[in-house]
Amino acid sequence: MWQRYDAIAKEKHPDNFFFANSGGNVRGGPNLARLGKVSTWFQADNQGRTFDDSAVWGCSLQGRVCRAVLDGKFAANVTAAYSTGTPGWRNASKSPNEIRMWLSESIASGMAPYLHFVGAEGGRGEDRRWQPVGVEYFAWMSRHDRHFTPRQSIANLGIVFGQATQLLYPGPATSPSRQYMHETTQGLYDALLRGRFTFDFVHEDLLDAERLSKYRALILPNVAMLSDRQCEQIRSYVRAGGSVVASFETGLYDENLRPRRDLGLADLFGAHKNGDVVGTNGNPYYARIVTTHHDKQHPLLRGFHETNWLPGAENRLPLQPVQDPLLTVVPGFVRYPPELAYPPVSHTDEPAVTLREMGCSRLVWFPGDIERTYWLTGNGDLLKLLQNAIRWVLHDEQLVTVEGEGLVENFFWETDPGYALHLLNYNSPNAQHGWLLSSGSLGPQRVVVKLPSGVIVKTVELLRAEQTVPFQCSDGRLQFTVPSMHEYEVAAITLT
Repeated sequence: MWQRYDAIAKEKHPDNFFFANSGGNVRGGPNLARLGKVSTWFQADNQGRTFDDSAVWGCSLQGRVCRAVLDGKFAANVTAAYSTGTPGWRNASKSPNEIRMWLSESIASGMAPYLHFVGAEGGRGEDRRWQPVGVEYFAWMSRHDRHFTPRQSIANLGIVFGQATQLLYPGPATSPSRQYMHETTQGLYDALLRGRFTFDFVHEDLLDAERLSKYRALILPNVAMLSDRQCEQIRSYVRAGGSVVASFETGLYDENLRPRRDLGLADLFGAHKNGDVVGTNGNPYYARIVTTHHDKQHPLLRGFHETNWLPGAENRLPLQPVQDPLLTVVPGFVRYPPELAYPPVSHTDEPAVTLREMGCSRLVWFPGDIERTYWLTGNGDLLKLLQNAIRWVLHDEQLVTVEGEGLVENFFWETDPGYALHLLNYNSPNAQHGWLLSSGSLGPQRVVVKLPSGVIVKTVELLRAEQTVPFQCSDGRLQFTVPSMHEYEVAAITLT
């Protein structure tokens, strides 16, 4: 249908093209990889936060999806200046902070911002509070426009988003829910932001070797539906030196949601199914630290002291025993009455994680829905376990590190003048609900960038603050500090 409408548009003039409002990020309806091949212009109708998708980074997530499927084609994000949400007010302005953040996320994630209001009667509407926000923002953009056209993302971590899984997989029989994969995505996204990781999204249908070669590691967050071809592409990626973190039922179903006897990547990870999913009915399992393990200081256990076990996930897929496990499952047990709140079975040989090293490739499999459970609970141990696993498969190598206080999302782009580091400040009580009514200013953010050989930096300019900052370059690394930031900052790195 898209191609037919596009042909009709071109009958009038060869430069005409058709586009429709799209969006939905990882939960978009059409196959976005196919749509990206035929679409000239991607119009992301991702106007603002909704009841179901209330985290502040919803627009950034949309931008990451666009970048994954468009191969550099143009994408614009529709930002509503009116009051989106449930309920919503079509003819009343939303808060200036929320408008600006949605515009900033559009730019930071590689999209062009598009601001509009419904029912404004040609600009003479009853509520005109949104207009100065747009005037100021686009005037600022125009002064620094050359830094806002990204060539390519600079990241060595790829997140595989399974669009088929997002749309068709209902979750395990123990916890079926239309929100199941949404909660999984949000949990991983939150963990990545809190770990200050720089990352890209990768569509499940675009796992060719050339595309994956830029990534040191991939994460497959319960990508339950994978075809045989997709499984083989991941194996090839590992044979070429890539590392992978995967979880729960990844690859347990083929592309038509037909269950396999074993995990589709069981041979790669050494993780073999040993029964059906165990749901805990509010009493999740624990992961016991195996004290006889030959490497008690494994990086996965970094930061865990004075404890013999860690929280597990709400649901798990039992795995066959493995040699020399690091963590083993303690089955869930009741919390009430308190007299029974102890494990009837405190030691098992069921692995709570499998680890494997093959050359320079590192592989981690979590048998539980750890990302989703983290999102539901906010448990700090689950967060640390996820982040430790990611750092381990990355060999603690990040192309960009940003250290400082606060919840911050970062994007790093190659641009015509050089590079641009975008920092989004989500340090607000409204980060996961409602609108941003205020944003707390953050203190110093220390930045280290690993530069390609031969690159010479001329200036580092903070575009929102509109000032330059001192920098140092040594051993192929650029270092500078963003002294403070409010809602958003862009560090524009200009090369000689």
